[in-house]
Amino acid sequence: MSIQFKCTECDNILEVPDGNEGQQAKCPACSALVNVPNTQANETRPSSETLDPMNPYASTSSLDPLGTSSLDPVGELTVQTIDIGWTIKATWELFKVHFGMLIGIFMIMVAAGMVTSFGLLALRFALLAITGNLNQPDAATPIMIAFGIFENVISQLVNLWFTVASIRIILQIARNQTPNFALLMQSAPFMVRTFLATLLFGFLAVIGFILFIIPGIYVLLTYWNYTYFIVDRNCGVMEAFRLANAHASGNRLNVFVIGLIISGLGILGVMALCLGWIATSPFCLLLLVITYLTMTGQPFVQPQVVTNEQA
Repeated sequence: MSIQFKCTECDNILEVPDGNEGQQAKCPACSALVNVPNTQANETRPSSETLDPMNPYASTSSLDPLGTSSLDPVGELTVQTIDIGWTIKATWELFKVHFGMLIGIFMIMVAAGMVTSFGLLALRFALLAITGNLNQPDAATPIMIAFGIFENVISQLVNLWFTVASIRIILQIARNQTPNFALLMQSAPFMVRTFLATLLFGFLAVIGFILFIIPGIYVLLTYWNYTYFIVDRNCGVMEAFRLANAHASGNRLNVFVIGLIISGLGILGVMALCLGWIATSPFCLLLLVITYLTMTGQPFVQPQVVTNEQA
């Protein structure tokens, strides 16, 4: 059995296991600490509409790893301040349930990058053989310069394709939906907007770093999540940048700290003979999604319960 009650701040339905009466639960949508009512106060259960099995706050102990809820992106976004500790804990709890799928997504991304690299390398050697420059692979001929540009564009497009796909699938995991791996082949509707947004983001970052570095860091901390808005809200390039700027308010320092944490995890993963990298990278992918959902005020699966002493 469980106790269901409303958040006093945002009216979301929270659910905690029996035995937590009198403690406090932290709402994952607005981070408010809410007193868990006693069992007697909840003997009169809400209607069947309220007891929807799609409740986003189910306990991890009883969470179906295949997903039982449907939290599609509906409603208005709200600007929320990121609680770094809470966000990391939420990510860890969800990662423990879905680590197999998350590692699988990451390995597919790695495999796609390797296949693309080997394919382009084979094509380069074929082109060198055709042009008679096989003994001079680094020759800066017009053909090879053009092919170098082609290689870069193809690599970037493949990376963007699987970045979009991974974000879509991890959003499903965060919303406790059944992950649809067919989305790996369905990034086409977002590619043009994501590519143009990436060019704009890169241009702004380069200009910012030329202007004494600090403006470049500001650009990174402000617009880092433009792809998430395009994918999650199906918006255009400029709208994605507008939303990213609005939700960066009060969050840039927190995003900077999360970026340092992600960098540290990456270094630790590589130091562990790259085996740790296989685990830390998927965790970081999930952390970025949870950070996006947190700062936009969107609900996600979060079972954390905080006792009065912890509060």
